[in-house]
Amino acid sequence: MLKAYVRDDYDAAAAGWEPHMGPYFRVPAERLVADLAPRAGDRCLDLACGTGLIARAFARRVGPDGVSACDLAPAQVREARRVLDAAGCSAIDVRVMDAERLGYAPGSFERVGCGFGFNHFPRPLRALRGVFRVLSPGGVAGFTAWGSFAPSIRERFDERLLELVPSIGEHASCETAFARLAHRNGQPARIAECMARAGFVELRHREHAFAADYLGAPTFVDAMLARAERDVREAGLDAVQRAELRRTLVADLASFPRRAFVVRRTFHVVLGRRPVSEARDVGD
Repeated sequence: MLKAYVRDDYDAAAAGWEPHMGPYFRVPAERLVADLAPRAGDRCLDLACGTGLIARAFARRVGPDGVSACDLAPAQVREARRVLDAAGCSAIDVRVMDAERLGYAPGSFERVGCGFGFNHFPRPLRALRGVFRVLSPGGVAGFTAWGSFAPSIRERFDERLLELVPSIGEHASCETAFARLAHRNGQPARIAECMARAGFVELRHREHAFAADYLGAPTFVDAMLARAERDVREAGLDAVQRAELRRTLVADLASFPRRAFVVRRTFHVVLGRRPVSEARDVGD
């Protein structure tokens, strides 16, 4: 149930993800790849790739021929393919794949990066054992997780969206279950614990800060509506109602000062290495 919820949620948001959410996730993606420090000749995997921000960051370091990407959501994979082709990265292999059932051969990669995907895995240890298996001995995997953030107009947007479209709150049961999963698995200590259980060593935890500038109310509302596309779609709004919803939200937030549209956050990177030799088999 949770996998289907996550898949459908990200499929619904796929078309608007790159133009509206890409700028927000770009810095964490680039920071993760910098921390993973791939070397020339390394083979790299962007796990739970979305539109392939991490894949592109990998490609800038090792070339697109050495990069693969996968995601559970078919629409996200199609969008990733389009974006990667437009960016001159047609050589990157992109597949629909469940992180808990990775179909790559053992030892396929020297680096695996996963941007804010760990909190979506209902059985994270199974996913990590699969990551361990597809890493070459000595290979490194890295996962990002959100940290603290300063109060922002995101809260105001969420409140107004629920006021304007009350039916969005009718899907609470699955959202609550997903929120619990995301909260538990989104903690750096939880990621490190699972990585250790899966056999990873030399665990490292780094914290980074960044600021995402949404420029103003129209850009911010477009980004937030892109992320809430599934909810808006399930509410049954037609094109006229959608346009009115956007207009109302932009007008409501336009009174906020320019600085309110700079969202400041921290995020965590948890890294672990597959030992060069293992005393036991921790594969799936």
